[in-house]
Amino acid sequence: MSPTPDQSPAPERSLAEINGDIRCLFARAEGRLSDAERVRHATLLGEWAAAIRASVVPAA
Repeated sequence: MSPTPDQSPAPERSLAEINGDIRCLFARAEGRLSDAERVRHATLLGEWAAAIRASVVPAA
């Protein structure tokens, strides 16, 4: 019997919501992020990556 893979908790927000926040961040900054905006962008990317991992369905 194979071990059960660890289940990550479901993300709080959808990929679309996170992607929308990233797009808005760049739109407001007109493509040039301040240091604070870069930190926010990095946080959003981490959240986005976690949501991607949670959305992957293991192969049978």
